[in-house]
Amino acid sequence: MPTQQTMLAFALLSVGIVVMPGPSNLFLLAHGIGHGRRAAVAAMTGISAASAIRVLLTAAGLSAVLASAATAFTVIKWVGVVYLGYLGVRAFRSGSVDGLLSSDATAIRLRRSAGKGLLVGLANPKMIIFFIAFFPQFVDPSRGSQAVQIIVLGALFWVLGVLWDFAFAYLSGTIGTWLKRRPRLQTAQPRVEGSVYLGLAGWAAIAGEL
Repeated sequence: MPTQQTMLAFALLSVGIVVMPGPSNLFLLAHGIGHGRRAAVAAMTGISAASAIRVLLTAAGLSAVLASAATAFTVIKWVGVVYLGYLGVRAFRSGSVDGLLSSDATAIRLRRSAGKGLLVGLANPKMIIFFIAFFPQFVDPSRGSQAVQIIVLGALFWVLGVLWDFAFAYLSGTIGTWLKRRPRLQTAQPRVEGSVYLGLAGWAAIAGEL
């Protein structure tokens, strides 16, 4: 098990990384603006699930294998770029925002939002590199199982990420809900959402940060 000092240092550095703007934040911003608070929170659960999967893969040593394979790394990156570009084009073509939906339609929409969050989260090799480069500095072989230490530290990182992403999703969704109540601004909502998606796709393609 990591020492309390190690966990404190890891938590402080994790907070700095979590609050740093990145693909997940921009995705939640676009989704909240385009679909409202509930959809943004649903998308956040997908991102959180992807983060949990990433922690388990890192503990199993699979993330390092993936990152060492240049072809697989590049494929994942461009899958994310294409998917975000698709979301941007789809938002522009929709021409309008979601209206009142039945309970069944709402449930389907929320599941789709969670699925989108999961895909965006999984197609984020930036975080795979983070786990590979960041974790070795805090894992001490003399403290017992390295896999257990990774899971403990990963769980701490996951909790901090969930808290931040939930706050960000809630705020983004609140902005989206506020826009829906204003007809004059409502017509611009799909364009704002689409612009954020396309901007994020371009950033990912050029900088390789996705």
